[in-house]
Amino acid sequence: MRVKADNYLKYITDERYNKLKDVLSRRTRFFTFVFENFYDPHNISAGLRSIEGFGFQDVYIVKGQNPFKPNKAITRGSHKWLTLKKFDKTVDAIGELHKNGYKVLVAEPDEKYPSLEEMEFNEKTAFLFGQEGYGVSEEAHKYVDGVFYIPIRGFIESFNVSVSVSLTVYFLRLYLEKTLPEDIWLLSDKEREELLDFWLLNNTYIKKVIEKETKDGKSLGNL
Repeated sequence: MRVKADNYLKYITDERYNKLKDVLSRRTRFFTFVFENFYDPHNISAGLRSIEGFGFQDVYIVKGQNPFKPNKAITRGSHKWLTLKKFDKTVDAIGELHKNGYKVLVAEPDEKYPSLEEMEFNEKTAFLFGQEGYGVSEEAHKYVDGVFYIPIRGFIESFNVSVSVSLTVYFLRLYLEKTLPEDIWLLSDKEREELLDFWLLNNTYIKKVIEKETKDGKSLGNL
């Protein structure tokens, strides 16, 4: 039986509930992000924190040969609010994105590619970032729809990948708010309801209440 989150609202404050609703009102899935085989927990965690902080919801994680282990001291809880979709292979993640109507672009530190700040986005787009040191895999390049470049004005050849993620999400947030109509990129009413349920049922205290109810053989949240 499905657990109904509304029955557990009494376990959070009105202030907290209003905060959830306020964040949901500005949430988006129009742009999403792919981490391909990151191995440094700091980069994973800093990237997730930036993505959540700028109001994006979904992150596709290609684990490859590296375990996915965010550093909670760096994420500061931001990973709990995100929808993390995990894949073993890059081709599977890209295939899922294409199936869901996304165009997929990869980040490369080469100015021969279009600059992010010069690009226009009129359709759902995913941005794929490659592994530290090795960059985007050859497999990814076979299946993506294009490449973008983050302009560099100094002597360095590239930014750290977590910095690249942060710069990208900052630019994309501004792009959404300044360029596209809100009805194109904000979550639908149904998506907001589903996400609110997800957040409530993953609240630490509410999870304990549900576990206790289950142990006692009852659940006030069952429909």
